[in-house]
Amino acid sequence: MTGEQLKELRGTLGVSQKDFAKMVGVGYSTISNIESGARTMSLLTRAKIVQKIEFDEGLFIFADKSRKLTKLIHNK
Repeated sequence: MTGEQLKELRGTLGVSQKDFAKMVGVGYSTISNIESGARTMSLLTRAKIVQKIEFDEGLFIFADKSRKLTKLIHNK
C-alpha cells in the first residue's frame, strides 16, 4: 500500500491522521511519514491496518486507478 492509497483510505473513513494512528495502533508520525512518502510502510504497520480496517489489501495492488477506494472496500 502506498502513502497515497493510505491517505485515500483514511479520507474515505473520514478520520484524521492522529485518529487513524490511534485506531490502528501506531504513532501519528508513522502515518504522516508514510502518507508524505518520507518512509515506506512496514509489514507490521500494513498488517495492523488490514486487521483493524478489515479489507482485502490485494485490492490496492490490482485495482484499476480510476476506481474509487470506497467501492473497493465495500466490494471485497
